[in-house]
Amino acid sequence: MVGAPPRAQLRLDWIYGYRGHQCRNNVYYLATGEIVYFVAAAAVIYHPVKKSQRYFIEHTDDIISLALHPDLKTVATGEVGSSPLICVWDSTTLSITSLLSGHHTAGVTALDFSSSGNLLGSVDLATKCRVCVYDWKKGKLLASHTAHSERVFDVKFRPDDDSSLVSCGVKHISFWKHCGNALRIKVGKVAGKGGTGGEVQSQMCLVFGSEGKCFSGTLSGDIYQWSEGELTSIVSGAHTGAVFALHRSAEGIASGGKDGIIKLWSYSLTLITTIDLSTTNLGADNLCLRAVCWYQDHIVVGTKTSCVIDVDIKDRSRPRILVSGHSEGEMWALATHPKKDIFVTGSDDCTIRVWDAIKHFTVSISTMSDAVRSLAFSPNGQELCVGLKNGDLVLLEFPAMKKIAELVGTGQTVHEIKFSPNGDYLAAGYNDGLILVFSTSKGFTKPVIFRVHTSFITHLDWSKDGDHLLSNAGVSESKVLKVSTGEEITSTTPITPATHTRVISDQVQGIYPKFMKDVNDTNAVDVDIQAKLAVAGDDYGNVKLFHFPCPDPGSKCRRYIGHSAHVTGVRFNHTKKMVVSVGGADHSVFQWKVYQGMAVPGPHSITTDSCTEESDTSDAELDSEVEEEVQVRYDRKKERPEKVAKRKVGGKSVARPPAPDGGLLLDFVFGYRGYDSRNNIHFTANKEVVYHVAALGILYDSENHTQRFYNKHTDDILCLALHPMKDYAATGQVGKDPAIHVWDIQKTATISILKGQHQRGVCAVDFSSDGKLLASVGLDDNHTIVVWGWRKGEKLAAVRGNKSRIFSLKWKQGTNDGLVTVGVKHISFWTMKGASMSSKRGVFGKKGKQCTMLCCACAPGDVTVSGGENGMLYIWQGSNLRSTVEAHTGACHVITVLEKGYVTGGKDGTVCLWDEGLSNLLKKYYLSSFKTDNPMLDMKKTQAVRGIALGAGKIVVGTRIGNIFQISKQGQVSLLVGGHAEGEVWGLTPHPTEQVFATVSDDKTLKIWDAADKTVVLNKSLPSPSRSAAFSASGKLLAVGFKDGSVQILNTDDYTVTKTFHHRKENISDLAFSGDNYLAVASHDNFVDIYSLPEWKRVCVCKGASSYITHVTWDATGSLLMTNSGAKEVLFFEIPKGNRIPLRTSDIPSQKWSGWSCVLSPQCEGIWPATSDVTDVNAAHVCQDGKIIATGDDFGVVKLFEFPSQQKHAKSKKYVGHSAHVTNVRWTAGDNFLVSTGGGDTAVMLWSHRGLVGSGGDSEDSETEDEEDGYDSDVEFECSIDYTNKTYTNPVRIVGDGVRPDQKGSTIEPDMKISRHQTSGCNVTRRRSCNEVNSLQLKRVFGYRGYDARHNLHYLEDGEVVFHAAGLGVVMSLEAGKEQRFYTEHTDDILCLASNKHPKFKNVVASGQLGAEAQVLVWDAVTMETLSILQGYHSAGVCSVNFSSSGKLLVSAGLDPLHSMAIWHWSDGTLLAQVQNTDLRVLHTEFRPDSDAHLVSLGQRHVSFWSLAGTQLLPKKVKIPENMGVKMQTMLSVAFSTGGITYTGSISGHVFVWQDTTLTRVISACHSGPVFALYTTLKDGLIVSGGKESNGKCVVKLWDQSMKRSKTFAIEAAAPKSVIKSLSRAKGCIAVGTSKGEILTVNERSGHVSVVLQSHGSGEVWGVTCHPSKQLSATVSSDRTVRLWDLGTGVMDAVTTLKSAALSTDFHPNGSHLAVGCLDGSVLVLSPNLQQVHLIRDNSAQVQAVRFSPDGRYLAVGCGDSSVSLYTVTPVTATYTRVTITRRLPGSVLQLDWSHDSTHLVVSLSTYQTVYIKCPEGYQSETEPAGGLTLHSSTTVLGENLVGIWPRDSKQFDVNAATVAHGSSVVATGDDFGTVKLFQYPAREKYSKHKKFFGHSAHVAGVRFTYNDKYLVSIGGDDSCVLVWETCP
Repeated sequence: MVGAPPRAQLRLDWIYGYRGHQCRNNVYYLATGEIVYFVAAAAVIYHPVKKSQRYFIEHTDDIISLALHPDLKTVATGEVGSSPLICVWDSTTLSITSLLSGHHTAGVTALDFSSSGNLLGSVDLATKCRVCVYDWKKGKLLASHTAHSERVFDVKFRPDDDSSLVSCGVKHISFWKHCGNALRIKVGKVAGKGGTGGEVQSQMCLVFGSEGKCFSGTLSGDIYQWSEGELTSIVSGAHTGAVFALHRSAEGIASGGKDGIIKLWSYSLTLITTIDLSTTNLGADNLCLRAVCWYQDHIVVGTKTSCVIDVDIKDRSRPRILVSGHSEGEMWALATHPKKDIFVTGSDDCTIRVWDAIKHFTVSISTMSDAVRSLAFSPNGQELCVGLKNGDLVLLEFPAMKKIAELVGTGQTVHEIKFSPNGDYLAAGYNDGLILVFSTSKGFTKPVIFRVHTSFITHLDWSKDGDHLLSNAGVSESKVLKVSTGEEITSTTPITPATHTRVISDQVQGIYPKFMKDVNDTNAVDVDIQAKLAVAGDDYGNVKLFHFPCPDPGSKCRRYIGHSAHVTGVRFNHTKKMVVSVGGADHSVFQWKVYQGMAVPGPHSITTDSCTEESDTSDAELDSEVEEEVQVRYDRKKERPEKVAKRKVGGKSVARPPAPDGGLLLDFVFGYRGYDSRNNIHFTANKEVVYHVAALGILYDSENHTQRFYNKHTDDILCLALHPMKDYAATGQVGKDPAIHVWDIQKTATISILKGQHQRGVCAVDFSSDGKLLASVGLDDNHTIVVWGWRKGEKLAAVRGNKSRIFSLKWKQGTNDGLVTVGVKHISFWTMKGASMSSKRGVFGKKGKQCTMLCCACAPGDVTVSGGENGMLYIWQGSNLRSTVEAHTGACHVITVLEKGYVTGGKDGTVCLWDEGLSNLLKKYYLSSFKTDNPMLDMKKTQAVRGIALGAGKIVVGTRIGNIFQISKQGQVSLLVGGHAEGEVWGLTPHPTEQVFATVSDDKTLKIWDAADKTVVLNKSLPSPSRSAAFSASGKLLAVGFKDGSVQILNTDDYTVTKTFHHRKENISDLAFSGDNYLAVASHDNFVDIYSLPEWKRVCVCKGASSYITHVTWDATGSLLMTNSGAKEVLFFEIPKGNRIPLRTSDIPSQKWSGWSCVLSPQCEGIWPATSDVTDVNAAHVCQDGKIIATGDDFGVVKLFEFPSQQKHAKSKKYVGHSAHVTNVRWTAGDNFLVSTGGGDTAVMLWSHRGLVGSGGDSEDSETEDEEDGYDSDVEFECSIDYTNKTYTNPVRIVGDGVRPDQKGSTIEPDMKISRHQTSGCNVTRRRSCNEVNSLQLKRVFGYRGYDARHNLHYLEDGEVVFHAAGLGVVMSLEAGKEQRFYTEHTDDILCLASNKHPKFKNVVASGQLGAEAQVLVWDAVTMETLSILQGYHSAGVCSVNFSSSGKLLVSAGLDPLHSMAIWHWSDGTLLAQVQNTDLRVLHTEFRPDSDAHLVSLGQRHVSFWSLAGTQLLPKKVKIPENMGVKMQTMLSVAFSTGGITYTGSISGHVFVWQDTTLTRVISACHSGPVFALYTTLKDGLIVSGGKESNGKCVVKLWDQSMKRSKTFAIEAAAPKSVIKSLSRAKGCIAVGTSKGEILTVNERSGHVSVVLQSHGSGEVWGVTCHPSKQLSATVSSDRTVRLWDLGTGVMDAVTTLKSAALSTDFHPNGSHLAVGCLDGSVLVLSPNLQQVHLIRDNSAQVQAVRFSPDGRYLAVGCGDSSVSLYTVTPVTATYTRVTITRRLPGSVLQLDWSHDSTHLVVSLSTYQTVYIKCPEGYQSETEPAGGLTLHSSTTVLGENLVGIWPRDSKQFDVNAATVAHGSSVVATGDDFGTVKLFQYPAREKYSKHKKFFGHSAHVAGVRFTYNDKYLVSIGGDDSCVLVWETCP
């Protein structure tokens, strides 16, 4: 058949080889007893008894990993590639059950199923390896995490826990915990519970034993045992050399290694037995084991040398080789025996293998001295010649394989060798381009040498006479050589070759695609001349079967896959019934059976459809219209711009000019999308007709001739489907990330938006028969098919559809798992299986010929009908063609199934009604029968039918050229809606006095429209495409400008042409009449021609523009013309002279202009977007009253501005509907309507204007975001915080340069002893017994984050409260003792917190934290167990979280620049929807308490109302009625009431009341300052409010549901001058959280206020000290307070406020005084009740350390100016006198420590140096005094005894504080990681072992033990918290 592939077919018969190199754990027994493994891109299932193979060939590149499901049936395989696939497939049916992609790069190196079989883990080969966990059945990624920069070798799930898995690789092992959508990592430690140490070495493989024990095989041959992430024991020398394989079976654990030994172990790793394969019949060579699988009494292993071996445990001495193959290196050599079913291969592994093609086994293996690159049999098959990489030729006797001769060649690789047909000659082709021909009869001496090629030799063929040699070389050279003369022959005399293996010859040009330049892509060819077949192998892993000869490039072929990379050799065997192919890098050998023109037998004929397909080239031509449709490109160059920020002048914001008062309302749209869409018109349940054009879904009422619109799309709608209940529609659009909208027809409201799976566009959608599922097809290169659970927005399945365009998709009736797709040259029948789909191609048989299918419909009984481009209907039963019916002349575009029959429509303009069996044509309607009384409505042109809808006894038909017709029962055809056909619509002009306008288009038509009646009154054909039109002032003439530069003048009485002139060559872009005097004709030739009326004489040409003319406007007198050009020029010309005149900017407004339509001028400066080019605004038109200018732009938007619009970036009212560029806008007579035209969307839109003046119209954007009433310092502070720099105030601690202690060599300070005594006078006595300290337990936190957080204090079910501080979630009892529990899993500051109010999820809490990859953690407030982790979307931090009414969903808001919002299904970590919100700070988000789909976000100058639609968050327009006189404000809090009422608290103290999204009321002065907190009580609906009062008071108000009555509670006595940031209400009590860190409760009945918790406010806490004899601690902060804490009772004893921030503090040894060092250099001395008793003002630099001497006689003060002052102390009189000052220290002072005898002061400096000061003299020294010192206490972080406290990464991070326990040999530290650590003291060894304790979020600024070591107190710098730790023995 001409243009068809050969009838002969190939069937994969056998695959030789197994991938053992660079892989492991890749051989398994299946439940059937078969063995599964892989090689190349094929997974092989081998039956060891039947000795048969089956194949899974769906991969596109090398498979490198394999995992077996616990059911021993399901298999997962992973491949190499930039975006590698993971295929999960059924080993019985060989069908894909799930296809996973898009999450890995480079390749998938390891896979594992969880023990339940529900999850799949994977690891890739990326530079930073990624670990992923999938719900593979749903095709859903559950979690992923970057693992290591080193290679990962294996991953395994823990058998008893699906949430735990382990990965291992180069010098690491990692333990993972899956929670929510996150994976948490714990790096394995080599010293753990068992105390066993071991070197960290590469871990090669993993297996789990009993009780969760994990075993890893190491590179050294050891097996490590791990428990809870720590190494507990080592089995040393388990193998000699690396342990590559571990396997857990029902019988125990098997291991295999480099030593070729198999060991069997119990689950506790007790050795059962050893099987040494080197002692068996296999011998000792090359038995490195890479895979092992123990199954019952058998063990199967895979070796590095590509063998699969079966071992019977009962007969272990006789293992069987099941599979063998070549190992690493390229394989290029292949030869088939000339007389036997034997073939030979050679490889870079230096072996030659002889294969039996019948019995499928290796006959012999021979090893050569170098890599083998070519092979050839002699004609009699008794000699085998071998070509080596080193250039030698070796002649072997066959089959004995004994060396006969060795021939030395050129020293270059021998690429090709061939014996002549008679065996007299042997030709060899080399890499250097030489060909040597040896005479066999002369002993292979003195070869003939040919030097005719300029590149390496690739192929050789002998002529039949044996005297000519035909050769190919690497630069597309083809030569003919005469051996007898040794010359090249250039004559054209034909030579008959004996063989044809050359890839370059006239007879095989068809093996290359058309226009292909690189002929090296095809590596091998062989020909069966008798059967006229050619087989080829290429660089893309394809084996192809062609006709021979195939002289024409792009010949059709059959293509077979399986090889993963380049196919290096193909050969027919001697009978021509078999083909052998070899893969270069994949080392595999494929054996194919050839079937000549007959059905292919077997269950997997031609290796199923997945392994073969016809080439994509064809001689058959597509229908011209179909061809045009296929060629349409949907890439968008421009997208709608973001909102414009407020303009600034001189650093100050400048208000933008306002939008006009008038508005528009979309009234009617002319047009229908038919030129590239089909089956897109339907009757709805209420008898409206639904269809689409541009970006609009249109609902048309044919009875009343009215339209309603769905306008939420952002680009062209391409397809439409109707729900089976006819109440919902689904529409798919164009776009980079195209969306599918499912919307309610009655409400025109979005129900669900589906995104994220398609590219470029969605070309087909269809609902399943039960309406629960939706299928879609994308316009990506693979035309991906996706099945959605559309209500939830879930992708249920996805599969690559077809490389060729798919036109239609339909669900099979009555099923939810069957689909049909049709397209270019194909029809496919799909079955959904889990998260993927498998397909069958339609089998035509002899009942029809394949053609392009354009439409399809499915009927009951598994019947499908498809329509072809040839007009035929194809009737399918299952996937088999049953019959065909001739239906239309030309393509059949639409088929619809009726209750009893079918209706079809075609290119011939007919509609056909058929019976159920399509055997009888019941009725045929012709659109050409359309008749009208209007003679000017020319519709005679045949209109291809693209859509048909039946309902209400009528047929509605949509046509390709944009018209919609109605056919009555009687067959009468009437026009419902007119439209333009494909091509851009630019020309638009309104009639000067009537409600009529004209349009012209690239479709070569002129249409006149009646705006009042919404009808087309004239349809006139034009000679060529037109781009401009204009009515004369009287309306009697119409000028039309064409793209070819011509102009026609029409008489409007009958629209006949009265005048034509053609003075220009390029497009006529604009036309304008000046009264009835002149016509201006603007062209892309850069000129404007002026014609006089009525003689039509060209009176002048306006010249001077440097680019094409875009717009022209006349002045009122007709003597001045303004022009715009593509070079942004605004020029003025005097008419009729045509002279260019200068016109000052100030003179333009004084001119009166007629019908302003220019886009460039100072008068319309404000219409241009902030970032735009000169083509972005296409059209403008000023209304007749001169107050409004309308514009159309490249982003599909129509806008209204005030006119004139002279200030940049003026506000506008925006209207959407067009999909791409709006090409023109014009007001009709009297400004009743605005008409807009779309370029690519072909739509003409009619907008009502009159009657809407003073209203907002239907604007998409109120643009009030930059207006605000009110200012507040607290709000401004919160909104301006930069969380990327976590120091919110100026840093108060001076840090200098220096070498950290762990970085120093031998210069570390000498040892200093620590006194365990307390000094009292001069007597030294031992301290009372102190607690032994071995560990810490967090007992209490003094802290609550209120200064930058809100709505973060909540009552729990049992009356406890939950809040957050630092990195802690805190649950606090309100009973006596106020005990606290802590959630400690956060790694950074918590910024927000929410509690779940649903009874099903009581005590469930969510908290969000700071961080580059911000997280939300969901946890149980009772058990403190993490329930879910949500990450991967927000960055910088999460500032708000809230649960939905059902408790199942969670909303979060981020701190990233666009303040993203996300909706999560928190229990499984699914991200349901996300949106990038605004550049304005979002402060809070909250669901309506009665909804899972509606929520509110608010913040800086905005409030937004959102609805959740599938996977999208849709904003709703906020409406503030102008008559309320209210501007948008910063909104701080939200509450709700019934009936859609929302309350928002504002910065001004008012509460705004919203009905849905419209402001209805403002409750003035609810508070006198910002309303920071509102709380809705779910049980009774009462609302609580709180905020900031301008009078300094602090009040809480309790309101009724309508917020009309309130009760006030004053709380200023307990919280003076506080700002309320959070409120919660339960059981008659109100919990209050303030900005100063206080938590209070208010009793509603009594009004009693109780203090629950107090803490430092905003600012860093740097000073801490403990009382010398009581469980008291004092802290100081930059919040300018000193606070005294009772650690026993957990309350604050006292607080005092300072005039300056404080940095340091210390108690006098007798507790009588407390010294406080301040930022302003002062030192305050306070009494025990914090009353000031003395003030020292001797210093100006900040005081960083204060310290009383042990004897109480001195106070040392260390300052930031590198000085230390010493004061004498008289406690009785509170006198402090400076006795000395030591200046010019090497750095600023950080810590001070006294010697035990109070004679020396040890000073730690910011330069990491220590200075010793003699007291009271003040002498300083950098060396310790002779004899050493005994310190009274140690708070320094320096010294030899503390080297070990510094971490490895201390170059970037500091240890800020340390304290040695009074009675125990431990030291506690605080560092910049937020960690408190305990070390043994002294810690002299670098990086000493320690225990870590978490709670602080950032740097720990200070740590102190209490006097008896019962508690440790730590303070956080940034987190403002004081943590109390109870010590544990």
